[in-house]
Amino acid sequence: MSDQAVPTGAISPALASGFRDALPGDEIYRQELMAVIAGVYESFGFVPIDTPCMERPEVLLGTNPSQDKSTFRARIVRGVEDRDVEDETMAMELALRFDLTVPLAAFIARHPELARPFKRYHVAKVWRGEKAQAGRYREFWQCDFDTIGAASIEADIETIQIMYEVMRALGIERFVIRFNSRKVLNGLADLVGCTGDKVKEMFRIIDKLDKIGLDGVIAELQRQPDNEFDETALAMSDENAQKVREFLGIKSQDPQVILAALDQLFGQDGSGRIGWKELTDIVAGLKALVIPDANWCIDLSVARGLDYYTGPVFETTLLDAPEFGSVMSGGRFDGLTERFIADSNIAGVGASVGLDRLIAALDKLQPRKKQNTVTEVLVAYMGDLSLKAMTVAQELRRAGIRTEVYLGEDPTPRAQLAYARKQDMPWVVFLGPDEVAKNLINLKDMATRQQEALTVEAACARILASRP
Repeated sequence: MSDQAVPTGAISPALASGFRDALPGDEIYRQELMAVIAGVYESFGFVPIDTPCMERPEVLLGTNPSQDKSTFRARIVRGVEDRDVEDETMAMELALRFDLTVPLAAFIARHPELARPFKRYHVAKVWRGEKAQAGRYREFWQCDFDTIGAASIEADIETIQIMYEVMRALGIERFVIRFNSRKVLNGLADLVGCTGDKVKEMFRIIDKLDKIGLDGVIAELQRQPDNEFDETALAMSDENAQKVREFLGIKSQDPQVILAALDQLFGQDGSGRIGWKELTDIVAGLKALVIPDANWCIDLSVARGLDYYTGPVFETTLLDAPEFGSVMSGGRFDGLTERFIADSNIAGVGASVGLDRLIAALDKLQPRKKQNTVTEVLVAYMGDLSLKAMTVAQELRRAGIRTEVYLGEDPTPRAQLAYARKQDMPWVVFLGPDEVAKNLINLKDMATRQQEALTVEAACARILASRP
C-alpha cells in the first residue's frame, strides 16, 4: 500500500500483519506453477478435491489441548437482518485450517463410499497464527497430494518419485530430496531411553538441526528444567547425548554406508529395525526407477515437526538456495483418521509444495520479468468503431486467442498503443475506416513493430503460429 494519507473519516485499507495482496504479475506466475504441479499429480492418477476453509476446532486440533496449533478462530457476527434468529449454530466457534492433511482425514471419514486407494490433490490456502516475518506469512498456499489406503512401501516410493517429477517439471535441476523414517528416530529414542511426550520434543529439537547446528541440538537436548512446571526440558545425560551426536553424524553420499551403520546400530529387533527396512526398500525403489542419485539422499536429521507422521518423511531443498529450507515436504501418516473413526488405522502418505516459499526461492535464483496480463491481442480502434472492435475481438476469442478491447477514457490511437506497451501485449489489432471498408484489420507485432493488413482469419493464423 502507498504511504498516501488517508482522508479524515476514511477507513485505512492497510493489510493485517502476515497477509498480502497478489498483483497480476505474481498471481499469473503462481497460477502457471499451480497448473504445472497439478498436471504432474494428475499424470499419476490423483484427482482434485476441496474442503471448507473453516472447521469445528476439535476437527482440526483434536481433544488434547497440547496439540493446539496457532490457529485463527472465527465466530458469526450477527447482522441486523439475523440478529433475532434463534439458531445455536450462530454461536458456534470455528477454526481456519492450518494445513490440508488434517482436513483430508476428516474428509475421508465423511465419505466412506470413496474407493481405496484414494489419490487426491488439493491446492488451496491455509492459515497459521504464527509470528509474521520475512518470507513467512499467516496466509499461504499449499499444493498437497496424498494416497489414502495404501500401506505398501511402494506408495512411499511413488511419493518421492512425484516430488522428483514436480521439481523437474518446474525446470529445477539442482535439488535434493532428503528422507528418513520416524521409525528410525523411534529406534534412537529407545536407545537413549526417551519415552512418552518427550519423544515428540526430541524429534522437534532434532528437526532444528539445519537452523541451530549439532551443538545447538545437543544443548537443547540436555537443557535442564527452568522450574518445576517445565515439562519440555529433556535433561538428557552426557552418555545419551553422545549417542544422539553419533547418530546424527552418520552421513554419506552412498546410502549403503548409512544403511550399514543403522543395521549395526539397531540389530534385528525393534522400531529402528523396521525403519531400517523402510529406508532399504526406498533406496532399492529409487534405484529401480533410475531417479538420479544426485537428487535424493538419506538424511537422519529429517524428522518433520508435525506429530502425526508415523513412517518415512521427506524434505526437498534447493541446492542453490538452502536458506529457504524445504520447499516440498511430507511423509507417512497412518492412523490420522483415528480421531474420527475409532480403530480405523487407515494408511496415508503424501507431500506438499509450499508454493510461497518456492516462489521466493525461484525469484532469488533467477529474477523473472513479471507478466502483467494474459491478453495476447489488444483491439484498438478509431472514432466510433468501438462496436466493430468488439465484433472483431469476439472472432479472435472464438479462434482461441485471448483478446481485449480497449475501454479506456482516452480512445486516441496513441493512448491505446501506450496501454498495450505498458501491459506487454504481444499483438495489437487496429481498426480504422479504411480497414473496415476493405474488410481487413491491421495486425501489429509489438516486438518487431511491423504491421500488415490481413483478414481476421489470416491474422488468427499468424497469432496462433507465433505461440511457443
